[in-house]
Amino acid sequence: MESINLKNLLITVFIISWLGVLPNLLIAYGVEIPDAFGNLEILMTLGPIIGAIIFIYKASGMKGLKAFFLRLFRFKAALYVILFAILFPILVSFLSSWIGLEISDTKWPEAYTLSNIISNGLIIFLMYLIINTEELVWRGIVFDKFLDKYGFLKSCLYLIPIWWLFHIPLFLFPDGHQAGYGLIEFTCIVIAQTFILGWIYIKTNKSLFYVHVHHQLINGFGQAFPIFPVFIMGNKYPIWVLCALLLVVTGILILNRPKENPVKPISS
Repeated sequence: MESINLKNLLITVFIISWLGVLPNLLIAYGVEIPDAFGNLEILMTLGPIIGAIIFIYKASGMKGLKAFFLRLFRFKAALYVILFAILFPILVSFLSSWIGLEISDTKWPEAYTLSNIISNGLIIFLMYLIINTEELVWRGIVFDKFLDKYGFLKSCLYLIPIWWLFHIPLFLFPDGHQAGYGLIEFTCIVIAQTFILGWIYIKTNKSLFYVHVHHQLINGFGQAFPIFPVFIMGNKYPIWVLCALLLVVTGILILNRPKENPVKPISS
């Protein structure tokens, strides 16, 4: 892991993933593309893991890849950290939608029944659990390498603009991000989740399992509850409440952050 060229890894991941956004972006602007070109869409979510496999194998061979993926099966952690990693995404999604709709004096949409929320949340979560491989790279390699040099706080600050830039093509569509929120809300989410996921990563002894599950639960139940403006007639109150809650939790975690002594890297 130490011998991975971080700059080249990031360039590779960005190119692969952005290539996956390109077909839909061209279609959105009325550009005709070959049908086969549309199949590249999957690269947006698989780009990070493709880049990771290439560079880990180049640096450490099959031994390095095995050690890396074994961290997906590192389950031992304090109970409160496990509960936070798994339950917080669902709780914050519920609170954001409930508070946001209340303060905007909007009735809870009839389509968002308990059964629909649970089934949709789990379906989207499981789908992303398989195809969304961001965390394996952002926390498993990039944050990990920063952590060894800079400690928790600086590592999060360095990762924020990288993670933010990675998603920018999603905001280049004619109507902006398809979920209906803007760059301000997205920036708040990226800042907050960088610290939250970094905290989980350290507290679970660099487990890839818990950060991966936490991220995909946010993706799954963030869409299953009435939060995104595109699903609730453009109402932005729930997404604003989500940003506020995430930033409050981030502030608490920063005040109680891990020691700033660099964490020794795990040999591959």
